[in-house]
Amino acid sequence: MSVFEKVKVKLGTYSDADVRTLLHADHEIIRELSKELADTQSSARRKTLVRELKPLLVAHSRSEEAAVYTPLTQIRTSPDSRAAGNEGFVEHNLADIVLERLANTPDAGSDMWKAHAKVLHEALEHHIDEEESKIFEELGEHFSDEEREAMGEEFIRGKARLLKQKVSRQPGPRKRQAAQPA
Repeated sequence: MSVFEKVKVKLGTYSDADVRTLLHADHEIIRELSKELADTQSSARRKTLVRELKPLLVAHSRSEEAAVYTPLTQIRTSPDSRAAGNEGFVEHNLADIVLERLANTPDAGSDMWKAHAKVLHEALEHHIDEEESKIFEELGEHFSDEEREAMGEEFIRGKARLLKQKVSRQPGPRKRQAAQPA
């Protein structure tokens, strides 16, 4: 990776069409919603936040998997890229499971519900921090500006399509086969 690209990753300064810019914008919203979900005391507000977070998080995750993780797992010359993509798939699946439990648990005031909300927030924070360093770096190293912009377009289209389909009514976590090593 060029020194220039390393500086862009460190500072988080990318073109508006770069997939990393688009992912970061979603990450900020997801962080805010999950933090409020973990911190709020009102059961009614918790339920509202799950209804807001779930479609966004599911659409973001599925679109990111298609536009970013799948291409990373296909880079035969980079075990680090393949590992980062596969770890992203696994972390998304874990978030799906916890989010589905929150959405299907009627008592949003229970201690168990609160524990799930806190763990979801902490897992999302960890995932986002890791992604915005490790995966963003892999994207800068292995994909050109034009390729990252095409990934951004694919991400936007996929997310819009899923949100239009009312992702919140889709079934829970899906199964995925890990990419095979080279």
